[in-house]
Formats: sequence, structure tokens, C-alpha cells
Amino acid sequence: MNKQHNIYHQRLERFRKSRLKTSEKIADLVARWCGSWSFLLLHLFGFVLWFALRLNFNFLTLIVSAEAIILMNVLLMSQNRQAKKDDLRDEADYQADRNAEEGIDEIKKIVKDIQKK
Repeated sequence: MNKQHNIYHQRLERFRKSRLKTSEKIADLVARWCGSWSFLLLHLFGFVLWFALRLNFNFLTLIVSAEAIILMNVLLMSQNRQAKKDDLRDEADYQADRNAEEGIDEIKKIVKDIQKK
């Protein structure tokens, strides 16, 4: 195994085994829940209730805008962590592919040498 290839796999393994911070766990939980039907249905129910009670629409706009800002930041934190993990995995896969290609080239040389003999 190539030394550089091994380094990438070690970095990926360290990232996988590292303990998530509490904030990262919360970001992942929020991201998972925000992508669910229960989240959507809860909001739809809340909007219908708000309209039925004829509450102040300006206050609803304020609430929804604040929620959108907070959720956007939390989702971006979760995506950034996932992107880092994906980048490490992609680099390790690329190095594995390069090593496999080198091995195949060696096998081709050996086969050519055998054919010549």
C-alpha cells in the first residue's frame, strides 16, 4: 500500500472515530428533523391555526424569518461537517484507485514478459 494512500485512510479513520461535539450532534439532529414530514406538518398546522385565529401576520413573519435564519445556519454547520467527511473519503478512494492502477500496470508488464518468453 502506498504511504500517501495510507495517510489518507488514517485521516479518514481518525475523522470517523473522533467524538462529535455536542453542538455537532445537535446540528445533525436538527438537520435530520427539519427534513422530516413531522416538521413540515407541524408548520402547516401552525400556519393554519395562526390564520384561523386571525393573529398578527407581521409577528408571524418575524417568527418565520428568525426560524429560517437559525435553521439555515444549523443546516450549514451540519452540511460542512458532512462535506469534510466526504472530501476525506473521496481522497482516500482516489488514492486507492491510483494504487490499483499502478498494480494493474505491473501485472500488465508481467503478462507481457511472460508472453515474450
